Amino acid sequence: MKSIRFLFAIALIALSATVFAQSDYIPLGSKEYAVIDRLQIKLRKDSVLNFSDIRPYSRKVVTERLEYINQLANEGKISLSSVDKYNIEMCLKENFEYRKGYDLKDSSLRFRDVFTKTALTQPAYIGVKRGDFSIYATGHIDYSKGNDNNTNYQLYNNIRAISLRGTLSKNFGYYTTLFEHQEADAAYVNQYIKKFSAVPGEGFYNPFKKDGFDVFNANGGVMFKASKSTDIQFAYDKVFIGDGYRSLILSNFSNNFLFLKINTRIWKLNYNMLYAELVQTHPTGGNYQFPKKYMAFHQLDFQANKWLNIGAFESVMFGRNNGFSLNYANPIIFYRAVERQEGSPDKVLIGLNIKANPFKKTQFYSQLILNEFSFEQIKQYSKGSSVNKQALQIGAKTIDLFGIKNLDVQAEMNVVRPFVYTHYDTIGSYTHYNQPLAHPLGANFREFVGIIKYQPINKLQLQAKVIYYKQGLDSAGYNFGSNIFRFYTEGKPRGDGFFIGSGIPATCLLASFTASYEILPNLYVDANAIIRNYSKKGEADFNSKIYSLGIRLNIARREFDF
Repeated sequence: MKSIRFLFAIALIALSATVFAQSDYIPLGSKEYAVIDRLQIKLRKDSVLNFSDIRPYSRKVVTERLEYINQLANEGKISLSSVDKYNIEMCLKENFEYRKGYDLKDSSLRFRDVFTKTALTQPAYIGVKRGDFSIYATGHIDYSKGNDNNTNYQLYNNIRAISLRGTLSKNFGYYTTLFEHQEADAAYVNQYIKKFSAVPGEGFYNPFKKDGFDVFNANGGVMFKASKSTDIQFAYDKVFIGDGYRSLILSNFSNNFLFLKINTRIWKLNYNMLYAELVQTHPTGGNYQFPKKYMAFHQLDFQANKWLNIGAFESVMFGRNNGFSLNYANPIIFYRAVERQEGSPDKVLIGLNIKANPFKKTQFYSQLILNEFSFEQIKQYSKGSSVNKQALQIGAKTIDLFGIKNLDVQAEMNVVRPFVYTHYDTIGSYTHYNQPLAHPLGANFREFVGIIKYQPINKLQLQAKVIYYKQGLDSAGYNFGSNIFRFYTEGKPRGDGFFIGSGIPATCLLASFTASYEILPNLYVDANAIIRNYSKKGEADFNSKIYSLGIRLNIARREFDF
């Protein structure tokens, strides 16, 4: 076996007789997620929305739930603001094919409608549905220009993309998006790209003109409904786990990767399995096969009561000369036990993911990550043993602050000890395509995030964001555990004296403000301002003032918040 194709073949055989309806997934960063975040808190005890800590979400599930919430509002059982109603309606229009009544007859979306009054109220799609077969296409544009006081060139972002989605039968859905874009980024982003040979969120790239980068990328996948309770996705895409602004488990910061994801929900349990093929750390340039590695992931969520959801997960990162280790394909097994049977060469992470809606307008969430665990070292935690590799996230979201409708705030703290995501080789490190799989800062830091969102009218969205972090960096060849691409065996020997912030201290304060106005459905004009002050002991401060103005269609804003 050279990849997880064997696992996919098993899924195909298992699904050969299924007849359940299936849908594709809402892309990460889409506006639906902000709407769902609000509704989770507003409804507090919703049995569907409270299981939504692994993204992306199913279009069909989200659409059915939004229609149900609309019905509750119409019956006077819940209260929605006029902006909430507008946002829900726009989400339903975006996922039109799963609205009630849409499947009652064959229908078409016509290209000529794009140039009529229909475009003023409907998202821009063209396509056709004939029985169980459907195909819908739309375009994506993100064009912006800006300035950074630390560069002598103009910043720009120019993304063009086209996407297709639809169904081939009731049990077979598909989607794909093809991206092509060029960008010239702020100076601090360029520093990151040169240091790690990676454009954040992307894969292979080429230099473009003097100061830019050219990226060609794609994602796509197929989906199956194995049973009433089980969904299967085979895709080259991204996955985000958690309810925070950051994820300490798996985020969308790195490039797309190939995966097989199986989700089963029965009673109060939701079980996710993820098997992925990743790319090891590698030099850029040249025509050669990038070295591969693999990840297996299990997460079991338990709805303890109507407002509390607790999830436990385990993941293992490994590599084999003959490909994927089938021992890790077992869906009901403890990875640590398998690892020991394999000779203990692999990196295992375990942890918890918690979400609670105990109050009417506030949600709390948390993630806990454990790498190595020694009870003896925990008892002597103040010594700062390098064996203590833990990470913690604590956060809260509040909606309608001070009684002001659609004024929402979020506060989050992320604490990651040294060496949490590192290993003694590039296979076991928690990385993919020269980028972290979890937090963009790697490890050995404390971070505080504050976000205010306000939507005073239907088409205007305002957001202010403040991020502050303190990180300990490597010093004089000593490895203090912040750079997760370095082996934990490099530099200073393992032992005591490793605390959060150990090494050369570096601090960063990033404040941003964004105003977005929706001209037409999914067509936005964005104005953005960023002030970033970065200080590293022994070096001159690196302070940035960045401004940009842009227009985008059917795509999320591209941000570099680190």
